[in-house]
Amino acid sequence: MPAAAQTLVWALAPTWMMDRCVRTLGEAFTLTFAPSGLKLVMFSDPQAVKTVFTAPPDVAPSAAGSSPVAPVVGHSSVLVLTGPEHMRQRKLLLPPFHGERMREYEDVIVEATRRDMASWPLGRPMRLQRHTRLITLEVILQAVFGVEAERMQPLKDAIGDLLEPVGVLTVLRAVMSRPSAARPTGAIGHALDRLDALIYAEIERRRGERDLQQRPDILSLLLLARDEDGQQMTDAELRDELVTLLLAGHETTATSVAWALERLVRHPDKLARLVAEIDAAGEDGGGEEYMTAVVNETLRVRPVVPMVVRMLTQELQVGEYVLPAGTRVVPSIYLTNRNPRVYEHPREFRPERFLDAKGERAINPFSWIPFGGGIRRCIGASFALLEMKVMLRTMLSELQPRLPSAHGPLDTLRGGGPAGERITRRAITLVPARGASVVWERRSPGRSDG
Repeated sequence: MPAAAQTLVWALAPTWMMDRCVRTLGEAFTLTFAPSGLKLVMFSDPQAVKTVFTAPPDVAPSAAGSSPVAPVVGHSSVLVLTGPEHMRQRKLLLPPFHGERMREYEDVIVEATRRDMASWPLGRPMRLQRHTRLITLEVILQAVFGVEAERMQPLKDAIGDLLEPVGVLTVLRAVMSRPSAARPTGAIGHALDRLDALIYAEIERRRGERDLQQRPDILSLLLLARDEDGQQMTDAELRDELVTLLLAGHETTATSVAWALERLVRHPDKLARLVAEIDAAGEDGGGEEYMTAVVNETLRVRPVVPMVVRMLTQELQVGEYVLPAGTRVVPSIYLTNRNPRVYEHPREFRPERFLDAKGERAINPFSWIPFGGGIRRCIGASFALLEMKVMLRTMLSELQPRLPSAHGPLDTLRGGGPAGERITRRAITLVPARGASVVWERRSPGRSDG
């Protein structure tokens, strides 16, 4: 395919393109974009993925620093830093996202979910993803800032204005152009300016508080954090990490929850099994084995981020190929998670595959990679998993979802289960084409029949 055509198809239908390439070319292939000449060497063999993820960080550092994301999140963001600077920021950011501290946010998640559920139009189709985005944005703002309601709305508005203009044309321009470190202009630039002003104001306000030691929010914890040399983060570093957490910490989880419900309403038996487990846990404090399987399978079959990119600084052998320095090597999350050599019937939604600790049912860190891998695995992975489970549990404890009756020709049976909504692009994420359209009904007391 000519490079210009590859560019257009990648911007409009990335999953179709990856499926076609792996089917016709195999588990390793190169995409070329025009007129920039940018090349991506993509792999989906778990062994190749392991080679890339376990390569020394100075050999295969992140390529995010030369991506369109860098000017938005800032060049001190953990997403774009490499080498010792990356490890320093990562160590400073990790403590708020691990252990019992995360559980402190569980009530925040439940309350935010219930508040939004109160506005849902029962008995009528609704686009669930729009609501999950509102919920996760409120959760991340509470977790990061712990701000009062009156100070939260300006932050919500600024983030909404920042994300709204990011469409297919923005993606197309990004892949057609050479990477630029320039700050965005236009509507995105104005929204970023507003967000920056609000964040710097919160940082200044919080530095003056006397109760930092008692506050559970992430900003307060980061203000108290010190690196191995006893140095604290500067305001600019804090700004970049907070923007990263706000943007990466709500859109992806919101989309994953929407995908989970989109899959469940098309598989009533699996929905019924999950609801039964939720009800049983509420009665006797039982486990959440099937919930975990549903979440893992959703992230496998509908990963929100399609790939990660590493830029080789020196020659590296990946599988049978010796790749020269300067190569952008790309473990494809989408294709790796669907590798038919690893997963039986990989396109089908089968949470049961994660209930057994053997074979494909075990989570392999190089064949199940929704959060990336290696030393750059997503810091917020544990928080995202917790948030998904709590949101699903809260929704399904009170309401019963079903598929809208007029759901269109794409919802025909295929391969043992409904095909469901088409995967489409929203900026760098893969989302349901109709926003996870679902109908909610009030549950009858004691009902768990799906």
